[in-house]
Amino acid sequence: MSKNLAGRIAVVTGASRGIGRAIALRLIRDGAEVHGTSTGTGAEMPEGCRHHLARFDVPSSLEDFAATVAALAPHILVNNVGLSEPRAFEAIDDAHFRRLHRVNLLAPMRLCKAAVPEMKRHGWGRIVNLTSSWAVSARTGRAVNAATKEGLDVMTASVAHECAPYGVLANCVAPGMTETEGLTGVYGAEQIASLAQSVPMKRLCKPEEIAVFVAWLVGPKNTYITGQHLMIDGGQTRFC
Repeated sequence: MSKNLAGRIAVVTGASRGIGRAIALRLIRDGAEVHGTSTGTGAEMPEGCRHHLARFDVPSSLEDFAATVAALAPHILVNNVGLSEPRAFEAIDDAHFRRLHRVNLLAPMRLCKAAVPEMKRHGWGRIVNLTSSWAVSARTGRAVNAATKEGLDVMTASVAHECAPYGVLANCVAPGMTETEGLTGVYGAEQIASLAQSVPMKRLCKPEEIAVFVAWLVGPKNTYITGQHLMIDGGQTRFC
């Protein structure tokens, strides 16, 4: 088993379930020292993952964890936490907008800002920010989610441009519909089957498929890909 991330410190937000958990497990398998966050909802953290509680919709919690990230000086940062919360455009209020903005855009920005100085000093760093297929293919009810995720993409590209001379690579990964608790908790079996049929590959993505790609992006074989927005959606946004 390859340990190509041995000696690397990684931070993965939202590591207790879904895509974040799969990413944390993969990075642990590859030898990284992984620090993960959860919101304390009772989900078990992956074995071997160092646990931090963080509520990114709460200002004090976000600032405290940003300070923790700065002290950890990670080589790898994966901003996975995000909110969707579909809402009709006319029903959007300021509180809804601020909540999604804080979690989907402000939190990743603060954590990138905390991690980048030491990455530059190391002369090596990898940042992956999880966006969404909604960032490029918005639908009814997704106005705020799409705006914040597209904002995250553009911010990441700017970070990539500024940090490239220092050996720090930053990219976005945009999952399509993925078999997670978030999806299965909202949709019934018939709806999920219908969603799968809307994907050219006729199935939903598995969290592990995203984790494999993220692990490659943050690993030693990625030496030149930066500033990109990479879709993992079975071809849905490209062909549908």
